[in-house]
Order: sequence, then structure tokens, then C-alpha cells
Amino acid sequence: MVVAEILTGIALVQKSVEFIKSNINTVQDISGIAKQIDGFFLGEEQMNKGQGKGMSIAEQFGSVEKSADDFINRKLLEEKREELKFIINMRFGPTTWDQILAERAERINKAKEAHRQQRIKARQQQDEIMEIIKWVGYTFIGVGLMLGVLVVAVKAFAYEYKSKDYTYQQKIWQGKIQQKKYTTCRLKKRVKSQVTGQQACIYQGGNKTFEMMIEKNCPKQYKCIYNPDGEEPDIDKVMESLRSIAK
Repeated sequence: MVVAEILTGIALVQKSVEFIKSNINTVQDISGIAKQIDGFFLGEEQMNKGQGKGMSIAEQFGSVEKSADDFINRKLLEEKREELKFIINMRFGPTTWDQILAERAERINKAKEAHRQQRIKARQQQDEIMEIIKWVGYTFIGVGLMLGVLVVAVKAFAYEYKSKDYTYQQKIWQGKIQQKKYTTCRLKKRVKSQVTGQQACIYQGGNKTFEMMIEKNCPKQYKCIYNPDGEEPDIDKVMESLRSIAK
């Protein structure tokens, strides 16, 4: 493979130089032989890549024949380069070859920079993709956690619902709870204690519902629990209650 590269490179160098020599006086400007100049450089690269590559240590340092071939090929390349430089400078001016080398170096540098930018862009795109994948993963994890919590909550609710007793209203309908009824109790009389200044307020509601409160100011009426067929509080007991409060 290495020998083939070197032979191909030599052939390209010789072919390019021969074409330029034959047509140098007929072309109008350097663009007329630009393709062949590129062919020369391509052949030079192939020869340089093949030098000393793909050979064993013995082949690189122990073979006199190989060393001689490499030396001859390098000398041939140098001669062709100098020959090409001479005929191009003679035809287009003494600095033309140097300009070609400078432009070629600039193109190579631009190509390297473009390649470097492409690698940077590819790395950035890869980082962005990885970031997106990371956040998608976080999202799936979050959704999974939410679904897990939801499932647990639904199961807990279902269990609670199954074990839940009848509602308060249902118990009332079933007669398990007697719903309290209210009536309007109006102030019937009051007994005031001279010691505490408080009053025993006796109220009467519907169907002989009686209630008593100890207050400084007795409201005229309020909603009291309906307790029919009651007995009006004894005044003596009322006074005894007021005296006990004073003590």
C-alpha cells in the first residue's frame, strides 16, 4: 500500500510538471494550469505520506535498497518542485510561486479552521442533545413520580371511601341521629343579683320550651334548642345559683 502511494504520487508529480511545461506559454493566466498545480501538490502529499510508513523497523533502518529509493524519490521531488517554480516564475513573474504557496497555505488553514468549527459545532449540538435528553429524562421521572403519588392517593381514597360510614344526613334519615330542632326563645323574666350585678334570664319558646342564662345583659330573644313540655326554672333555685356565683 505504501509503495503504491509513493508510485502514484511520483506519477502525479511528473504528469503535472510535464503538462505545465508543455502548456506554460499558451495559457493566458495561472488559472489555466491551476488544476495541474493542485495535482503536483497532491502527488507531493502522497509521496510524503508514503515515506517510512507501513514498514517494519528492519525495513526502515536496515534496508539499504529502501533508503536509496527514498533518497532518490526525495531528490526527484525537489528537482520537480524547483523546475516547476522556475518555469512558473519565468512565465508569470518572480513572486508567482511564493504567492501560490501562500494562497495554498491560506486555503489549508481555512479548511482546518472550518473543520475545527464543524467539530466545535458538532460537539455543541451533541451537548445540546444530551441536555435535551437529560431534561426529557427529568420530565419522565417527574411525571412518573406524579403518577405514583396519584395512584397512591387514588388507592387511599378508594380504601377510605369503602370504609367510610354513612353520612350525617343518611344517619338522620335512618333514625340513628335525632336532628336537633330550634325554636325562638323570648325573654320572659329576669332576676338580678345585688351582689354580682348579673341576672338570671329566663326564656320561653314554643310548646313550653324553657331556658335560662346568667348574663349581665339579657338579650330579648335567641334561637334555643326545641325542648317541649318543659318546666319553668324555679326562682329560688335561680337565686341560689346567683349566690353561688358570688361566692
